[in-house]
Amino acid sequence: IDIGALQKTVPAEEVEKVTMDVFKFTVYEQVEEVGMDKWIAAKEPSEFMDECVIAVYKEGHCPPEILEDMNKGELPDEIKGQQKHLMEAQAKAMERKGKKHDEAMVKASLRSQDVTRELNTNKRDRRTLEQIQMDMQGGEGEKRGRYD
Repeated sequence: IDIGALQKTVPAEEVEKVTMDVFKFTVYEQVEEVGMDKWIAAKEPSEFMDECVIAVYKEGHCPPEILEDMNKGELPDEIKGQQKHLMEAQAKAMERKGKKHDEAMVKASLRSQDVTRELNTNKRDRRTLEQIQMDMQGGEGEKRGRYD
């Protein structure tokens, strides 16, 4: 198939629709339809970008390397999904690991700076002895308010 020669035969408004992929698809579909799945179409290497050679082989006459290439095919969507999920999980794990590392670095830097102080560690009980004794006995005497 020579794209340049085919584009000359197509009306001007349709030229952008003429691509190598369209013609490869057309040839492959026709080979399957006419050959009733007994023929095999394979693209041969070409020197030019606008040329394509597609060889059609009858059943049993196809070279083994072409059969091998055809059997590789694309990965099923299920396997692609699994690989995508695995990559996302690894990326999330790396992100979490990075966050934990950052948090540890922040904590270490705060510890080394002695910026924090403990407050209210030396509180005193400001009640009188009588008040303490009454509280211990469960006395219902005068209850003090917070600011008394």
